[in-house]
Order: sequence, then C-alpha cells, then structure tokens
Amino acid sequence: MTESTKRIIEIIAAENGISPEEVEHEMMEAIRAGMASPDPHAQALWKQICPDGKEPDLDTFLSFMANRVDVMMDEQNTKKKGKNTIVS
Repeated sequence: MTESTKRIIEIIAAENGISPEEVEHEMMEAIRAGMASPDPHAQALWKQICPDGKEPDLDTFLSFMANRVDVMMDEQNTKKKGKNTIVS
C-alpha cells in the first residue's frame, strides 16, 4: 500500500473515530459490493478499473477514482470557460 493510500485511510479513520484497519475493511467490502452489482453502468466502470476482472487493491481503486475526479473537474472547468466566452 502506498503512503498516499495509508494517509487517506488514516484521515478517514480519524474523522470517523474508527481504526485504519476498519476503514480498509469497509472500503474493500464496498469494492466487493460494487463489483457484484448487476447494473450495466457499474459493470462498465469496473471493467475500466480492473480489466482482468480481479478485485483491485485500494491503491488501484483510489488512483482510478482520483483520476476520474480530475477528469470530471477538467470537463466542468472547460464548460465554464466556454460559457464565459464573449461572442461578438
């Protein structure tokens, strides 16, 4: 597990008054539940996260989600810039 992932888990644990081990356990349970979802959109997302179909570790999952948030933020910023453009 990377230091970044450890730090994220420690922060979540501290904010919720639980142990880092409990946070890790709960996150892995959520990953398993998500992977088991029959929803086609969820399955398409999981195929992007773990194309081999194997359960991702927390580093892989958090890295993917962080990158996804970055892309979504970039898209929102691009849309905002387009709305502020003055057409003459």
